[in-house]
Amino acid sequence: MPEKKLSPWLHGIIDTLVGAEVLRTSTIPNRNRLAVILIDSAFETACRAFLQHKAKIKLQETHKHRENLISVVKAKLPHIVEQVWDDINYYYQDIRCDFYHQSASKTIVDVALLDYRDTVRFVIDEAFGVDTSPLIETELAKTAELKGEDSLNETEKTTTIRVTELGSSADKLLVAVATVLPHDVSQVNDYFKKEGEPWRLKQPEFRQIVAQNSGSKKYFYFDKQQKVWSLSALGKFKLAQLTKGEEYV
Repeated sequence: MPEKKLSPWLHGIIDTLVGAEVLRTSTIPNRNRLAVILIDSAFETACRAFLQHKAKIKLQETHKHRENLISVVKAKLPHIVEQVWDDINYYYQDIRCDFYHQSASKTIVDVALLDYRDTVRFVIDEAFGVDTSPLIETELAKTAELKGEDSLNETEKTTTIRVTELGSSADKLLVAVATVLPHDVSQVNDYFKKEGEPWRLKQPEFRQIVAQNSGSKKYFYFDKQQKVWSLSALGKFKLAQLTKGEEYV
C-alpha cells in the first residue's frame, strides 16, 4: 500500500517537532529549555493550521491571541479531555513564557519535557488524524544517515540488557515490549523463553498491565497503524536509565 501523502501544512509542523528532538538529544547545556520553546511553537502553528485547513475557519485578528485561539480549537475537538488542555496551559504559562521572556539559565527536567512533548503530539494527532511519532522518527533517521551517525532503533539498543538480571517484573516487561514490539502476549513469552527468563504472562494479564500503563504519562503506547505495543516517551526514558544502569524514580 502506498504511503499516505502528508498534507503540505503539516510539513512545517513536523519539521519543528524534529528540531525539538534534535535539540533534546543534543549536548547543548540549555537543550530542554530551547526544545520547550520549539514544541510550543509547533503547537500554536498546528492550532492555526487546524482551524484554517480542517475546521475551515477563516483566521481573524483575534486568532493571533493564544487564549482565543485555544478556546476555538477546544470547541472543535470536544473529545479531548480538559486535563490535556490544562497541562498545555501549565507548560505555557509557568514554563515556556518564563523560558522565552525571562530565564535563559533555567531548564526543565527530562520527564517533564517528555510529558509536554507527548501531550502536544497527542493534540496534533487528534486534530489532523495522523500519527506524528513515526513521521518524526523517519526524519530523524534521515538526518542521522546524512550525518553518518549510528541510527540503531530501540530494539537493537535493548540487546545489551539481560532481562534475566532485572529484578522488577515491570522492568522485564518494559524490555520485552521495546525489543519485540508485540501484538500479543505470545510474542512476549517467546522472547522470555529465548532469553532464559522463566516468567510467563497470560493474555488477560498482559493486556491489563499494558493498558493500565499506556499513554504519554505511562510506559506503553499502542500503535494503531502497526497494531503493536511499543514504548511511550516516558517508557523510552525509563529504558535509557536501565541501559545506563541507573535507578529511575
